[in-house]
Amino acid sequence: MLQAVGIAGGLRTREEDVLRLEREVIAGQGDVGLLALTNVSLLARKARLESELAGSNDISFPAELKNRASNETVGLTMEQERKIFAFRKDALTTQLRALHELREFLEKELVSLKKQLTFHDKRVELVQKELAGVSTLVEKGLAVAPREFSLAGMVAQMQSDRLAAETSLLRVRQEISKTDIEILDLSNRHTSEVAETLRETQLQLNEVASKTDTAVQLLHETEITAPALLALRERSERAKPIFKIVRTSDSGTEELTVEETTPIEPGDTVKIEIPLPRSGLAALPAGGSSQAEPIAVLDAN
Repeated sequence: MLQAVGIAGGLRTREEDVLRLEREVIAGQGDVGLLALTNVSLLARKARLESELAGSNDISFPAELKNRASNETVGLTMEQERKIFAFRKDALTTQLRALHELREFLEKELVSLKKQLTFHDKRVELVQKELAGVSTLVEKGLAVAPREFSLAGMVAQMQSDRLAAETSLLRVRQEISKTDIEILDLSNRHTSEVAETLRETQLQLNEVASKTDTAVQLLHETEITAPALLALRERSERAKPIFKIVRTSDSGTEELTVEETTPIEPGDTVKIEIPLPRSGLAALPAGGSSQAEPIAVLDAN
């Protein structure tokens, strides 16, 4: 039996498991801390987006963040979101102001063109009256034809000018309509963008909350298991191992408890267990076993 154990590498303690659990505790603490920071960042972003969507002048942070504002990390996160909020609000206001100013300019141009049309109409009316009088005089031989031709040319030119002014009027009205659409589109795009980002942020918050719950549970279990193994390690190492053989015969399989000097036969399977000391059972986490713990299984083949 001892030769079989020696060939297999000897009995090993739980040192590796304890070190692994200690590393898992450190990694778990880091994961929980990182998730907590991510949660703070997402909560601050959500508050900023909700304030943007409501058209507020300032961010209304939740009490969960306000109560921790004295914390350097939380305070810095809230201040950063305030700066982003102010920047985005100023940018949107500037864009909207520029579009509204353009619309006001086009409205003034529209008024000016309407006045020009009125002026053109009056001029055309006056020249047409003069042309009618000259045409009568030409028919009676009291005026020369060139004068009539000159007045007719003036009427045609003024009508052409009026047509150009009318075309400009239509163009300005089209630009005003286009500007109104741009103002509405800018507001709608901003609202849609904020709403979509808010939805994604909420999904991320839900995901972080779920990961945090899992990480906290895993960390709690690891923090309980690691100290229990540490407390039992010294006693377990000094406990006397229990040697067993699982032997297959014609009548079936049987498990035999043997000594260190018991011969091993071909086909035997060796089991070695270390019984946990009774004085250390209180240190085990809920659900811990009080039975002997198998640490090796050897095949005599």
